[in-house]
Amino acid sequence: MPKHRLLIAGDGDALTAKDGRLYGPNPAFTLDMKEAMRSVQKLLDFHIETVVCYHGGLCRGNIREQLERITSSTA
Repeated sequence: MPKHRLLIAGDGDALTAKDGRLYGPNPAFTLDMKEAMRSVQKLLDFHIETVVCYHGGLCRGNIREQLERITSSTA
């Protein structure tokens, strides 16, 4: 079975998107920012090529770099 390298981010507690760019958790809607950022950090362990966010739609390309940007912005 082929691997699609697709992540579906269902609720926005960890990832959102806008205009094809990934963003981290929204503090206005995330009860535990520290835990949400740990979740984003864990995604770096996977080779993800496409992300579908419930809030914001589709992101392709440079997913790892985008996740690294999100995790480093709170370091």
